Amino acid sequence: MMSKKQGPDARIVTTTALMAAVIFVVTFAVRIPMPIAAGGYLNIGDAAVYIAASLLGGPWGMLAAGAGSALADLSAGYAIYALPTAAVKGAMGLVCGRLMERAGFARFIVASIIGGAIMTGGYAAFDIALFNVNQALAGAPFNMIQWGCGVAVAAALYPAVERIRKGLGIRAGRK
Repeated sequence: MMSKKQGPDARIVTTTALMAAVIFVVTFAVRIPMPIAAGGYLNIGDAAVYIAASLLGGPWGMLAAGAGSALADLSAGYAIYALPTAAVKGAMGLVCGRLMERAGFARFIVASIIGGAIMTGGYAAFDIALFNVNQALAGAPFNMIQWGCGVAVAAALYPAVERIRKGLGIRAGRK
């Protein structure tokens, strides 16, 4: 929705900001602290990341996912995770948004599963780099639970997401 002479369409910018806010609220409101040394928390914000990616596409989904998720970490007192979260969730939004450019429930689910793998691998890499392999191994089962819950919630909301997408009319690249 962007021409060479103009900036992005107001609908896409507004929807991106709105989805960043939704991701923040869903991530922040429902969080369960993980009982591991470095902390962190379980949440269902990944479902909102998948929905944002589906509605917005890759680059805009990346912005919404990275911003909303990082702000939730900052607000929840997990500042150490804010930048890695912005990168990991942004990558999820970008990849899922690109994969979801073609419509269909199966594609939505596959993209969401790949997004969860990005999240689990991304946080493991961060934990190894900042802490150690044991920390990454301790956090992996919790990230896998979050992965599965995020995909399940997003799948349950898929029919509503499709209705919203049609109403927004912002995905020009949709096939």
